[in-house]
Amino acid sequence: MMTLLVLRARLRTLYQKYELYIDPFFKFITAFIVLQLINTTIGYDNRLKQLPIVLALSLLSAFTPSAVLVLLAAFVSIGHIYFVSKILSVIIILIIMIMYLLFVRFTPRLGYVVVAIPILYLLKMPYLVPIVLGLFTTPISIVPTSCGVIIYYLFKIMKEAASMQVDVSIDDTLQLYTYVINSLVNNKQMIMSIIIFSLIIIVTYVIRRKKFDYAREIAIASGALTCILAFLISDLRLDVSEQIGAMILGTLISAIIAVVMQFFYMTLDYTGVEHVQFEDEDYYYYVKAVPKINVTTPQINVKRFNTQKNATLHEGLTGKINIEVISDDDDDDYLEYEDYGTKNKNDSK
Repeated sequence: MMTLLVLRARLRTLYQKYELYIDPFFKFITAFIVLQLINTTIGYDNRLKQLPIVLALSLLSAFTPSAVLVLLAAFVSIGHIYFVSKILSVIIILIIMIMYLLFVRFTPRLGYVVVAIPILYLLKMPYLVPIVLGLFTTPISIVPTSCGVIIYYLFKIMKEAASMQVDVSIDDTLQLYTYVINSLVNNKQMIMSIIIFSLIIIVTYVIRRKKFDYAREIAIASGALTCILAFLISDLRLDVSEQIGAMILGTLISAIIAVVMQFFYMTLDYTGVEHVQFEDEDYYYYVKAVPKINVTTPQINVKRFNTQKNATLHEGLTGKINIEVISDDDDDDYLEYEDYGTKNKNDSK
């Protein structure tokens, strides 16, 4: 356990030292992955798939807020859809614009949630998002989570609609518009996913806010259990039982990742809990104080005395080396080692 705590302290120190460079780097990598997945999934326009364009947009996302990445991803997606069908591009512009305005209004700092859910759906682990959001945010994160789920299913519908051959007549336009809207509104799997994700966020958030010991760890377990039970009922009801195995495995992996994130975020020492009571003129307070586990990385300084560079100990010459070890304790530990080199000829007789 101490080894993990020391590793955690070193990584946090390293991040604080190079935060100015680490954050843009990870934002660049995230944007690059998002754009590449869009180009792979609905990459109809080869011009948008060119590497210089992807790198330029990723570099722009690295130094801008997360909402900009959502906007750029939407523009690239609309460009691909426009290359296939102008009618579909108008429909997707209206839908994405409504969700984007809703997202910016309530949760502008959770832009990565909107793009993370479609990516994690491809990795069979979208369940990580609601567990982590319930652990670290508030229930308002239901808004970007719902937007992310809608976008994932929207692009699946758009990919199917793009294969339909239609003319530009009014009847064909209305028929295509009706097909997209009905497919989106009547998608029971999408609606159930939004409801279950919202339930996971609320359950994880409520338990995380409780005052008992190990509340955060229990919240992760409760969120994972809620996910498994709710999706199990939903999949059986919608007759998609082939997804149950992947769902359970993805949920368990998501819970493990959430535990690791919680460990690096904050570790509490429940063996040192203290209950404090005090009062003022208006209230009497009962306070429960749980100490955080914080360790400092050990530092070792080695000091050498009475040594000469590139010199050997001559006959009868005594060499002496003192090594001072500075530990994290208040008292310093000293280790002294004596090296007398070669023995004197007179002593050997």
